[in-house]
Amino acid sequence: MVEDFKTRFEQIIGRPVIPVRIEAQDFSHFKTLYSDTRNMIDDEKLLEYYISYRWLEFTATDTYIDVAAQDCPFAFFIRDQFSCRVYRQDLYYLEKGIHGEDIGGDASKIPLPRNSVSKISLHNSLEHFEGNSDIKFFREAQRLLHPGGKLLVMPLFIGDEYMIETDAGWVDEEGVKHLWCEGARFARIYDLPQFKSRILKNSKKLKLQIYHLQNAYEIDPNCYAEYFAVFEKLK
Repeated sequence: MVEDFKTRFEQIIGRPVIPVRIEAQDFSHFKTLYSDTRNMIDDEKLLEYYISYRWLEFTATDTYIDVAAQDCPFAFFIRDQFSCRVYRQDLYYLEKGIHGEDIGGDASKIPLPRNSVSKISLHNSLEHFEGNSDIKFFREAQRLLHPGGKLLVMPLFIGDEYMIETDAGWVDEEGVKHLWCEGARFARIYDLPQFKSRILKNSKKLKLQIYHLQNAYEIDPNCYAEYFAVFEKLK
């Protein structure tokens, strides 16, 4: 992050961006605890879950939602580690409505009571919220979280230019284009004005803290996570 960008970012959020470093030994220990046998679960993805595991400070009294989780087992890992109530939510991969610990449907219309949730996380998913779904989600998060509850976004994609891609994915060695997954054809990178107008102006009941992850590349040279955000519901 260049100094000018950092200064402008801090002016918008009203507090310093906090630099953090990941201890390789602690991350390695986390990987001995958390098991995820899905395809393409590399250190970059595991780092996202590690950040939630450490920065959300789970306890047995929590009610936690992993938003846009697909078939990810992370919520169940948190349940087993901390004996708390958990849900995983997804628009495309889970049947609509509440089914035990799975919630299907739109993340802006989660059928749980007001102030009934203490922790929420999004792992590499906010950028795929199409249209105004990002705005609507933050309004819903404010309804769901009880005072002092926290919402973590990891990573937070923000740069010098506002960009939207409508066929997001990758090209394989044979030149064939693949979407990341169902519902992930759309990708958004915020610039500072759009982050302010879309996120900050629609989350006035949340206090934001941005973290700058300084050594993700030491975990794995392919790690691209640089920022993550923790929003806390005001009391």
